[in-house]
Amino acid sequence: MDRRQFVKAAAVTAAALTPARSQTPLRKMIGIQMPVGPLVEQGVDAVLDHLQQAAHVNTLFVNIFTYVRERVSVKTAQFHGGNYATVHPQYYKDALLRPQDMRAPEFGDLDVLAVLLPAARKRGMKTYCWIIEDNVRANIPNLELLWEKDLYGRVPPRHPAGPCLNNPHYRAFVRGLLQDYCRSYEIDGIMWGAERQGPLGNSLGAFHNGGRTDPGRVTCFCEFCEQKARRMGINFERTKAGFRALETYVRAGRAGQRPPDGYYVAFWRILLEYPEILAWETFWTGSLREIYQLIFEQVKSIRKELPVGWHIWHNASFHPIYRAEQDFARMAPYSDYIKPVLYNNCAGERMASYIASVTQNIHGDLTRPELLEFEYRVMNYGNEASYDRLGAAGLSADYVYRETKRTVDAVAATHTPVWPGIDIDVPTGAGHSKCTPSSVREAVQAAFRGGAEGVLLSRNFAEMKPENLRAAGEAIEQLGFV
Repeated sequence: MDRRQFVKAAAVTAAALTPARSQTPLRKMIGIQMPVGPLVEQGVDAVLDHLQQAAHVNTLFVNIFTYVRERVSVKTAQFHGGNYATVHPQYYKDALLRPQDMRAPEFGDLDVLAVLLPAARKRGMKTYCWIIEDNVRANIPNLELLWEKDLYGRVPPRHPAGPCLNNPHYRAFVRGLLQDYCRSYEIDGIMWGAERQGPLGNSLGAFHNGGRTDPGRVTCFCEFCEQKARRMGINFERTKAGFRALETYVRAGRAGQRPPDGYYVAFWRILLEYPEILAWETFWTGSLREIYQLIFEQVKSIRKELPVGWHIWHNASFHPIYRAEQDFARMAPYSDYIKPVLYNNCAGERMASYIASVTQNIHGDLTRPELLEFEYRVMNYGNEASYDRLGAAGLSADYVYRETKRTVDAVAATHTPVWPGIDIDVPTGAGHSKCTPSSVREAVQAAFRGGAEGVLLSRNFAEMKPENLRAAGEAIEQLGFV
């Protein structure tokens, strides 16, 4: 055998011994959050071809179960919502919800997953079920029996409340929904999102638009939470007394009544008098982690190979206490990936709204510009816009880079993939920053520079301008991922 034959034979042998995965170029996850409305109204084939051609999308995150019209992007006059796939009743026996109330009627008997999955697979695209907890309670029978209760035993109608994490009927619904999707369809993964926080942050209105919320509506104080808390040795009555004190404090602050020792000292005086407040915050956050673990274990018990990951609410970019609770290293053992919401364009407007809210109570001793500088320092943001320009400027691509890198560093020991959510035309108010092709390109590139293994074009395909979606594709091309 001469040298040329030897080299050729060695190459063939090496190819045969190389795992199949390494024989093809490494593909980054290029995902998009997809409402079902455009899939039906524009046609599955037309939408999928457009997504591949414009932005090289290879993974669809389909919002397949929701009672919120905006998450469906449907043009029908009458809206009900629910499951846009087939409901298989055998999986929901303990959930208290009737199958006919869970099934979305907007498209008749059409099963969106049944139509979408073969069309996506034909194009080499993956399909994830994207399930985000609704923040508006639908008017369907028995749903209130799964919902949280507030400080006075009421069932709140909307965000920041949601289904009770410790309610056995809600947990039965979650398990049933996961079994239904994982057993009934050849899906490629699950993404779950819970855009809410514990009662401390909710009482303070510590989230964007939080200044409009009622501090007496904090949750959850239902019988299931009470029973669990008592088993854990938490004084339920003292906890409620502490939150009533916080309610009085927040209402006074919003009325412009500054405490004699200032807002910050008064806040800590309440915490020291009622340490149960922090215990209840930890209790709520621990219950959310239990739901994440339940979801992860339920999916893995059915199909071990299916990825399960989390959409992390944008509030982690504004509220330091909420950020502290989102401990990615702690979440990694039950996470196949993490999607932090890094919507930089609308983040300016949202940050300004957050600051306007909390300067009425816990940070009321500071001016809004002073608090913004504090935020930038403690959140490790760089040279971002001043308060008077914040809404009009948004946050920069550097914010996307820093937050991506922070998340990647947090899970480095477990090699958990990070797929940041990229802002493409998330709505903002009049006179506030709007996405442009250049801002989208910069954000996508910043995410990968920060160590991301993929990006999730967000928040809703139906909102995205064609030129901005195409800009995401151009960034992918410039990075050499196609």
